[in-house]
Amino acid sequence: MNQITAPPELLVRDIPLDRLALAPENVRKTPPDKSAQAELEASIRAHGLLENLVVRIDDSVDSKSSKGSGKSKSTKAKTCEKYAVVAGGRRLLALAALAKAGVIASDHPVPCRVTQHDNLEELSLAENVVRIPMHPADQVTSFARLMKEGATVASIAARFGVSERIVEQRLRLGNVAPELLDAYRAGEMDLEALKGFSMTIDQDRQRKIWKQMAAESCRPTAWNIRRMLTEERVSSDSSLARFVGVDEYLAAGGPVMQDLFAEEDETGEWFEDPVLLRDLAMKKLTAAADELSTRWKWALPLLEVSWTSIYEYGQIEPQPGKPTAREESDLERINARMDEMSEIPGEEWNEKLENEAGKLEDRLEGIREKVAKRAKFRREDFSRGGCIVTIERDGRLKIIQGLVKIEDMPIPDSSSTSEGTKEGNGTDSGTSDGEPKIIPPAGSGKSSSPEAQAREEAGIGIGLADDLRVIRNAIVKAHLAEDFEATFDLMVFQLSRAVFFSNHYAGRDVLDISIRETLDRPTVRMNDDQFADWSPAEAKINDLTGLPLQWMEEEDDGARFAALRELPREKKEELFAAAVARTLKGQLSFEYFARPQFEATVARLDIDFAKEMRPTADLLWSRLRKDHLLAIAAGTLGGKWAQDRSKYRKADLAMAMEKTFEACADGVVPVGLDAEQHAAAMAWTIPGFAPFEASVTDGVESVTDDESVTDTTQEESPAATDDAGKALRVINGNGRVDQEGQEQQEKEEETGSADTDGAEESVPGFLQAVH
Repeated sequence: MNQITAPPELLVRDIPLDRLALAPENVRKTPPDKSAQAELEASIRAHGLLENLVVRIDDSVDSKSSKGSGKSKSTKAKTCEKYAVVAGGRRLLALAALAKAGVIASDHPVPCRVTQHDNLEELSLAENVVRIPMHPADQVTSFARLMKEGATVASIAARFGVSERIVEQRLRLGNVAPELLDAYRAGEMDLEALKGFSMTIDQDRQRKIWKQMAAESCRPTAWNIRRMLTEERVSSDSSLARFVGVDEYLAAGGPVMQDLFAEEDETGEWFEDPVLLRDLAMKKLTAAADELSTRWKWALPLLEVSWTSIYEYGQIEPQPGKPTAREESDLERINARMDEMSEIPGEEWNEKLENEAGKLEDRLEGIREKVAKRAKFRREDFSRGGCIVTIERDGRLKIIQGLVKIEDMPIPDSSSTSEGTKEGNGTDSGTSDGEPKIIPPAGSGKSSSPEAQAREEAGIGIGLADDLRVIRNAIVKAHLAEDFEATFDLMVFQLSRAVFFSNHYAGRDVLDISIRETLDRPTVRMNDDQFADWSPAEAKINDLTGLPLQWMEEEDDGARFAALRELPREKKEELFAAAVARTLKGQLSFEYFARPQFEATVARLDIDFAKEMRPTADLLWSRLRKDHLLAIAAGTLGGKWAQDRSKYRKADLAMAMEKTFEACADGVVPVGLDAEQHAAAMAWTIPGFAPFEASVTDGVESVTDDESVTDTTQEESPAATDDAGKALRVINGNGRVDQEGQEQQEKEEETGSADTDGAEESVPGFLQAVH
């Protein structure tokens, strides 16, 4: 057997570090990543140089150093010879950094292979390109093996130049079932999906979810995996978990799951026993309700309450608080200054004025809060009404007082000597001086038309529904056009039903199978330039540049069909999906004749409508009733935000909603909002956009709790008890009602038409939470 031996000049030799410099032929010109370079330095410090440098003699340095020298060539080679590093630039930089730090000597011997290759740049390129990096799965198992051999997290981090958290994360991946690691190696899932599985160390649960996703042909995304792993768990960031507290939960024996791959602004903690968590929360709420029942006629503890359900009760308006003399003086001064500032031209505003305006607004809100807290109920109010004890979005105790059950409402009577007024009861139309005013429960306002009734319950008028329907449809089309499987299922479903079950009602079909593209604008909007801003997905649908349509350029159908047949299967699937998607007939999920196969497809596409479509004043806010705007604001931005703006004109309120939601979408937390309210605003979806199979269809209800937005497995279960009067719609974490009595299903209701602005109503004082 012949043995290939390198010539002497290619053998490895030790060269002092201070005689090495980077060669111009080295193809790495981009500075190395700082974190990657730190890892390399730590590796060399711990393990030494594992791979030789490739160098050449630097002739330019030799010739310069030999000028005027009387030394022989051999003497010069030994004392002045320099070398240029052709391959190993990162290693050279790491060695230089270690020498600068005093870890190694400046003349530290470096093993190098000296070459006289004719094309040094090609050699450098080959050294950098022809290599296979270690697969992350192999790195995971290697780290785990080091731990089994006695290494610590700190020692591994130091030896490989990474943070201890990185080591912990990679070791956590070692808890993933071996079958899943093999699937990752085979490319059946990506690294992010593997991280999702590592949330739990329960490998049986990992395997179960993996098999479930495979059976459903579900793409294994990290988001889907985490959702399935946590659908029976509660985040420690939730209002429920904050209300109970991690210490009390742990003391009761509750287990906690930690997600090491959580973002920096997330806790990554999940309470794994939601039943225990709700029991603990109900105990605290019940204790508070028992105390309040000594003052009020009744007190009802509820885990969650929607703002709209409060309107099912009559509501006592308390005696308003009054500002002190000093506060009145401050209010006059603040309002006068704000009036002056409103006259200042925009170009003259500067940072100083903005800071002053902010301080004035804060002071004004502070005074209003103090005055509002001075509102008092009369003695007779306590014997007539009651209160609901629940949880604020930030986890604090929340008490909604002055509620009157329907059976306790006074009977309206135009006579001033009616029984109601004799007994001192108020009416909805006003009372005598000193008598309390009780606002009656909101009327049902049912419409004879089921279509109109559905719009009324969503608070959406006909014109707005027409606009929202096509905007939503354009978004769904854009996503559907990229999903062959989804379009194929829709087409097979409709074709099969039309052929084999022709007696089915064709008008309920999702696709217009006569094959024509559906419109992406209402007819009245065809020449409306503003509509393009409202519906950004329209441009994406109209862009055909990425589709394989070259076969259409053939002269006749025979040639075109032949060219189409020659397309690869994936191109045909791409064309099929794009064509079928453009026949989609739009609908809003709350509409009476909404087709379930449409909504199932929307849920399958997993569209983030909150991200795709942010509402503006012109499109949405100015076209809703003011009371509906305030209810949405209270459910997302908080009761205080809504209360502070309850006196705004509707146009000003609509603009305030637009600016606040726009700021939240840009990642800015507006002044006065906490992180949870900011998240709720970012997650809020226009009524009718979220699929009815995956979330609550009512626009206000969909933001009453973070979990109701993200957990697609929840169900609506209203609670009804003797003490509660009419049932409140309550959405609990697992769809169960933790209350004294029974569970019953009730359809979500909200009344009123959106075609008119309605009265300029404000949020009354009883909606303010008393803490």
